Amino acid sequence: MKKRFSCLAVAGAFLNMPSAFAANEPSKIESVALNAVRKPPTRYEGTLSNKRILMVLSQQGATVEGAYAYVKQGANEAPRWIDLNGTATAIGSVTLVEKFKDKMTGQFDGKIAGNVFSGMWRSPEGKSLEFTATAVGVPGNLKIFARVARTNGDMKLKGIDIYRDQKLTQSLPADANIFTSLPNLRYDNRDMNFDGYPDLAVPVENGEQLYWLYDPAQLRYVDAPASLRDINVTHTRYSTNEIIEEWSGGSKSKGMNVYKYAGGKYCPIEETTVSGEPETAKTSTKKYPVSQCKAKED
Repeated sequence: MKKRFSCLAVAGAFLNMPSAFAANEPSKIESVALNAVRKPPTRYEGTLSNKRILMVLSQQGATVEGAYAYVKQGANEAPRWIDLNGTATAIGSVTLVEKFKDKMTGQFDGKIAGNVFSGMWRSPEGKSLEFTATAVGVPGNLKIFARVARTNGDMKLKGIDIYRDQKLTQSLPADANIFTSLPNLRYDNRDMNFDGYPDLAVPVENGEQLYWLYDPAQLRYVDAPASLRDINVTHTRYSTNEIIEEWSGGSKSKGMNVYKYAGGKYCPIEETTVSGEPETAKTSTKKYPVSQCKAKED
């Protein structure tokens, strides 16, 4: 699939090439605190009328997105998510429109007070039901630090350190070039495998990212499948277990790739390319069945 091409990355690579005449300086390792791109997703458990629900919400500014699913007692199957998108105010009022496969199926109107999200759910036909859910999930005050090595002006990411409640709980190895200033080196916490827990992504070189998935059974991050490593995730779609990668090759070329998470792999299922001047741009779309998945194996 066609990927986003970054001229800045190429220019950065050229400028950061070590000079043949420069003396090799020893690497200096420093620990850099990373800020999150968005607030960590919050996992809620509760009830909608008399039915148990699981809800995952992520907020960036006034925008809130996520999903919810009905939970069957004793069921061990993956959640069947319904997408949620909406807004939040400074005082905690939240409005969420639910959609299943792009069709509006209801709306949540409520308020977040402390760890509790409660209010009313309404169907398109006007039916109203009460809901209440309490925030649960990964315990501890999460802090993430990058171990960065500097040599002759080059910077490499050598690892990620995970702290909870000011205690080092895990160190993740890494080895990737960094083409951004350290203040702009951040991490993302989208749920990449749609289990309701935030995962970990760190952007590095040429618009690509390093990924780790959170394993709630081990309370640790584990290596992401090889099929995810070359994808620059820009959006997720819970209801269909899909991740989306938008790319741009300049003013005359852009597109979007869609991958479905199935069987522990990320399978390419759709590729859309838009080329030409905006007034006369042509769009082409190719689709691939999941049954013929050509995802990279671990």
